[in-house]
Amino acid sequence: MSLQIFILGVLSSGHHHPYDIKKMFKQNVLDESSKINDGTLYYNFEVMLKKGYIEKIEVIRDDNRPEKTTYGITPLGKGYLEQEIYASFKNFTRVDALYSSVIFLKHADPKKLMFLIDEAKEKLENKIRSDEAFWESVREGTPPAVHLIHEHSISQLKIDLEWLNKLEQLVIAQQ
Repeated sequence: MSLQIFILGVLSSGHHHPYDIKKMFKQNVLDESSKINDGTLYYNFEVMLKKGYIEKIEVIRDDNRPEKTTYGITPLGKGYLEQEIYASFKNFTRVDALYSSVIFLKHADPKKLMFLIDEAKEKLENKIRSDEAFWESVREGTPPAVHLIHEHSISQLKIDLEWLNKLEQLVIAQQ
């Protein structure tokens, strides 16, 4: 899951403090492997601030607490968000790498998304065909454990392909 896409997507709907975004990230992420720590979060804010994708909106100072900075997205950041959503589909390797992009599909052109989803599906279909062809050439004589591993691998690829088909339907429904 791309943290920068998530941050920019959230900021595109309003101004937020990094801690707010961290809470939203936890609420929107369903897989345990996508965790963020404060260092990673604030590093991404600094990088995007330097690149002009986000801007400081307000700094609240309280005597007993650290400064609280609220950020917003810039026009440059909106363009970058859209391009990063497209890039995540163009560079498709795993479904979970698309999660942030899927949450913020409304920031991308549905026609471009459909094209990129079709490309991702084609890559996955080719991988399934290639893996199955390779398996047929080595299948005989392999231990039962290898059969089990292959079965899991192929079924996971097919589940991912089914997920992309459902995503395609979601994009169509949102047009």
